[in-house]
Amino acid sequence: MITVRKYAPNTSVPVLLSDNEVVQGSSEIINYLEQKFPSHSLTPMDADARRACLDIEHTMNNRLGENIRQILYYWLLAYPDFIRYCFTHPMPRLKQRIFALLYPILRYKIYQKYVISTAKVELARREFDIALCEIERKLDQRQYLVGEQFTRADLSVASMLSLLVMPAEHPFPWREIPDPQARAFIDAYQKHPVAEWVAKTYRDHRLPALKNSE
Repeated sequence: MITVRKYAPNTSVPVLLSDNEVVQGSSEIINYLEQKFPSHSLTPMDADARRACLDIEHTMNNRLGENIRQILYYWLLAYPDFIRYCFTHPMPRLKQRIFALLYPILRYKIYQKYVISTAKVELARREFDIALCEIERKLDQRQYLVGEQFTRADLSVASMLSLLVMPAEHPFPWREIPDPQARAFIDAYQKHPVAEWVAKTYRDHRLPALKNSE
């Protein structure tokens, strides 16, 4: 978070640093890369398919991405070493120590912004399950969410759910979840059709050179 704030004041991740440009947010990064590399576009040319892609990307960011973040923060904020690892890997040790010193303040701010209350987390769990069921219906007998090829909708949803699946192909070196309730939450979805689709999507579409070597 400390490093992100240096480049991007909104503190939203991911952040792409390209030459002298800072691009913040998943959708914004996709748009930026498509401008730079139009021959590798993930946005369909067809107007209806393009609208469908963008609708999935934007609505599921709230219904899947933000909800799973809220749910997991509820349990994992109690584990400062784990949160420090997630936020500061692979920062220099000095920045990791600074993060550890500031963590009590950061924990309070994160809880107030993202967790809010137990009731809000329960609502997030219900909304997460509903959204996951909608994605399952969209994928019924299909490989991709929109059309017959990999699009930004697939990329976005698979990225949002990487915390649920922790695919080996993801560049982040995952660690075991320390909280038993958080582990139980994640384990409950491992055989879910959407979780299996996420794992397959990472296997099929993550470049071998970028796979996690651990």
